[in-house]
Amino acid sequence: RGKGIRLCASFLTQIIPPFLIAFLRQLDQAPKAPSFQSEPISQPAREGKMEAEKKANIKEEPLTYILFGSTGDLARKKLFPALGALLSKKLIPEHVNVLACGRREKKTEEVLKKQGVKVSEEGQKLLFPRVTYMKNKTADDYKAMNAAIEDYVKKRGGGPDNRVFFFSLPPFAYASTAEMVKKYCYSKTGYTRLILEKPFGRDSDSFKKLAADTGQFFRENELYRIDHYLGKEVVLTLLPLRFSNQIFEPLWNRDHVQSVHIEWKEDLNTMGRGGYFDKYGIIRDIMQNHLLQVLILVGMDKPKSLANDDVAEKKLDLLKAVKTLEMKDTILGQFSAKKYCSYCKETDNPGYLDDETVPNDSKVPTYAMLKLSIDNDRWRGVPFLMSAGKALDERKCEVRIRFKPDKNPIFGSAMESNELVIRIQPDESIYYRVNLKKPGLDVNLLPRVLDLTYSSAFKDASSGDAYERMLLNCALGQQQLFVKTMELVEAWRIFTPLLHEIDAKKPDPILYPFGDSGPRGYRKFASDAGVELKETWQEFFQLHATEHDKLEALFTKHSKEGKLEMENVKTLIADFYDGREPTEKMLKSFLKAFDGDKDNTVTWDEFQQGAHKFLPWTATRRASIGTEDIFGFRVGPQEL
Repeated sequence: RGKGIRLCASFLTQIIPPFLIAFLRQLDQAPKAPSFQSEPISQPAREGKMEAEKKANIKEEPLTYILFGSTGDLARKKLFPALGALLSKKLIPEHVNVLACGRREKKTEEVLKKQGVKVSEEGQKLLFPRVTYMKNKTADDYKAMNAAIEDYVKKRGGGPDNRVFFFSLPPFAYASTAEMVKKYCYSKTGYTRLILEKPFGRDSDSFKKLAADTGQFFRENELYRIDHYLGKEVVLTLLPLRFSNQIFEPLWNRDHVQSVHIEWKEDLNTMGRGGYFDKYGIIRDIMQNHLLQVLILVGMDKPKSLANDDVAEKKLDLLKAVKTLEMKDTILGQFSAKKYCSYCKETDNPGYLDDETVPNDSKVPTYAMLKLSIDNDRWRGVPFLMSAGKALDERKCEVRIRFKPDKNPIFGSAMESNELVIRIQPDESIYYRVNLKKPGLDVNLLPRVLDLTYSSAFKDASSGDAYERMLLNCALGQQQLFVKTMELVEAWRIFTPLLHEIDAKKPDPILYPFGDSGPRGYRKFASDAGVELKETWQEFFQLHATEHDKLEALFTKHSKEGKLEMENVKTLIADFYDGREPTEKMLKSFLKAFDGDKDNTVTWDEFQQGAHKFLPWTATRRASIGTEDIFGFRVGPQEL
């Protein structure tokens, strides 16, 4: 056998021309063009060390963070505070070197005075002496930057020259900046890593160009595309929740799950960001990135290990199974102005088109609900609903997993379905709705929650900001919290046809008043998709503020001696909050709407008046109501 192999090798070397062998060798040694292959490039030998060694070395080896766009909002709100916090927690070396870079000449003290205002007092003491401002406009600027880093490493006594570049820049600047970094600031003795901020293009073609712009200079394992939702505490809990608790994995499939709803709500308008938002819309801004990453972690199969490549492989498998979206898979909305009169004061919440930075004829959606289908053995047939909107009735982001009802119930068919709710923000929590026997001699079941609320379960824990994790994990070479090229290729494959159709046809979005729960028809869309939506207390009043009987029934159920005391208000809100204890913010929001005289009690008259706040106050309604409300309750002319 060995003789045969030697004869075969000898024969091949004789028939393949020498020039061809040389040519192939040159190809192998040439810089590789960016590719969109599934298999990631292998980590360098240095990055294959054990996790404990990585954490030990980060405090010993020289480390430089270079912040491009250091004079912008992101640096002021997130990056400088994150670095200050990492120093305070002793998670990065106290000798860390930080270069704050910008296009204009500035003094370091001037930059820190403005950009460091959100850094803690302790963080300022540790961080500010480590920061130097440098200009990054010309080749000479980058050469000076490199010299400054090398001087820092030399003063540290040498060692691996590790560099992390944060690109807080518009995408059009990525290519030229990446080229300068590669040409003049690439580390000769340590690693060089780039953290890139979204947006990562507008569609498949624009992302491929963006990936090629950076991929021609840096390997995949050197590029860390950030999605800060992957750094949120509850999102980080998704994989441990699923794969370290034996109760969940056997149920986490189409045989037991009825539906999955990933919901994002914001109760604010675009707040002067309308010009930026109008270029992208709610789908590109929130859904194609943040919410899709949450869906991946909810839906992916178990990886062989937590190694970068193993996690990336399962994430990619899930994305490949998601069907491409079409216009029939969505309902679109845009918030409009809302005026209402309450307690002698007329309030005006402006609409999206009232933002001076938004074109007057814009049809960009500020709300969208999408139905996604996953065609694999685990999820085939299970509806995944994704919704996101601005200027809605509350602020929250959560995942609601509804399980199928018992096919052969022995306690009657009126039992509520079990639900696992993963509240990402605010009031981080994980709770499970179950049916339990009500104490007593009879067997009566009631839905109750098994509740893990982070603020009470982890009182002394410090979760840290998402950007703290991103900056630290990049230095450690941990890519699980960052988005790979192939993930984005598949993400854009899912969304691009729908986005192109919306851009081309510009369908009229369904208008919804500021503060409502969504555009008309969104509940039917969800129901048709196979997802039952919970009604919030705000939505109850939006839907039933003109229905006297329903309002009276709700008030009577929870009131005591004709009024709602604080404890009564808690039980009322809890009815709409899965039976959970309402937060202080919820209580304040309710009292703000209904407690006219601010005495922490709500009378029936105040209850009726508060209900009016959830109805748009239009000229038509003003004329039809006159000086008497719809229940015959007299109001003064000044309230009209």
